[in-house]
Amino acid sequence: MNRLFTGLCARLALAFAALFFIVGFAFLALTNWSNNRYYQEITQNMNKSLAMYIAQREPLIHNGVVNDRAMKELGSLVMVVNPIVEVYLIDTQGKILSYAVPKNTLVRTHVATKPIQTLLSGKQPYPITGDDPRALNSDRIFSAFPVTDGSTTAGYLYVILGGQSYQTLTQSIRSSYIVQQSLAGLVALTLFAIASALMIFAALTSPLRKLAKAMNEFQLNELKSPTLKSNEGDEISYLSATFAAMRQRINEQLEKLQETDRLRRELISNVSHDLRTPMSSMQGYLEMLMRPSITAQERKNYIEIAYKHCNRLTQLVKELFELSKLDAGRINPQYESFSLAELLQDVVQKFSLTAQQKDIHITTPQSSQLFMVNADIGLIERVLENLIDNALRYTPKGGKIQLSLAQQKNQVEVGIQDTGIGLTEEDLPHIFERYYRGQKPTEYQQESTGLGLAIVKRILELHNSVISVESQLNQGTCFKFPLPIVQQYKAA
Repeated sequence: MNRLFTGLCARLALAFAALFFIVGFAFLALTNWSNNRYYQEITQNMNKSLAMYIAQREPLIHNGVVNDRAMKELGSLVMVVNPIVEVYLIDTQGKILSYAVPKNTLVRTHVATKPIQTLLSGKQPYPITGDDPRALNSDRIFSAFPVTDGSTTAGYLYVILGGQSYQTLTQSIRSSYIVQQSLAGLVALTLFAIASALMIFAALTSPLRKLAKAMNEFQLNELKSPTLKSNEGDEISYLSATFAAMRQRINEQLEKLQETDRLRRELISNVSHDLRTPMSSMQGYLEMLMRPSITAQERKNYIEIAYKHCNRLTQLVKELFELSKLDAGRINPQYESFSLAELLQDVVQKFSLTAQQKDIHITTPQSSQLFMVNADIGLIERVLENLIDNALRYTPKGGKIQLSLAQQKNQVEVGIQDTGIGLTEEDLPHIFERYYRGQKPTEYQQESTGLGLAIVKRILELHNSVISVESQLNQGTCFKFPLPIVQQYKAA
């Protein structure tokens, strides 16, 4: 969590440091370019007449012949006085006629004359650069002056300002101690910018980190959802994810409230109807018992009928109370390990008398396996009771109910198969709804409250289990649901 709460601060600091470095690098590059251009402008302006002074000292071309001796003497003299210059004599087409530099260092035989014409015209501001005879891919500032042969311009004296000696000196300076110290200073300033940015942004993002921490605590305590990992984003993305979780939770709560309100209205309607019937019947028979003219046999029949309606009313209220607690989440399963085979045998014993009276044969698994599962034994017993009771209601006399247990990987699948009247395709999607009843073939089924299968579904949902049903009309119905097997039992 600490790494998460420093994510935004670190990102802002790194962004600031990167911006600082880019701006600093751009400033240094611009400064270097400006200084270089400024140096070229000053140097060219100060030495614009250098070529003129050299050319006027002694004729360099006479009758079409180059005075090579005078050219080399003047060039050598000038280069001794100012080592950064290089002197060349070229014709009007730019061909190099003579020079005062080592011959093996020349890489050009011609230079462009257009920059020379531009310099001599004086119409373009300095610096003006031209070809460097000793380099193919670089231009140099220069000084130039026409060389005449009589009254005719025979060529130009072309003086490079800042020649190869200057470039060599510049490169040596760039690798000098001062330059290294300057680069070290730039790195130090960058590190200082990062440290300063961390402290500044830490102070600026402190309220945001506190809010993110509060949202995290709210998420843990209220939303009951896992927190974001440290590599999933900064505080802003964390707050966005938490807000999305809160919005989803609120929407879910609103939907649950709407569903609860709908169920409440439906419950009131159904309960008022279901309670009215047995209560009206009991009231009618009790009024009959108050008449002095009834016989002893009639009195006995009326009492039995009133007692039957009283039992049905008691069962309805009991199941309504049980289902309301399940819907409200007030029942928490108490998990324990127990033998599902033994529980199934105990539940079947409760219905043995009813099965005998209806001539229905109930078969149980004959395996010696215990089928140990981990669940709430009381709630699972209630599920089995409701399913077997439902099978007895819908199975006619002479029918069969087969119970099965089958181990499948980490689960035990419970099956309740009957040979009853079955269900239509229209009934199947609704059988787990409150008060829903399919066909009613027997008087015993009339005692159903219509809540048994709804209770079964809610209990299995608490165990993260899903009940399935298959049915064919007039052939029978089969309910199945899985329960997790005990790991120690599985290993054994």
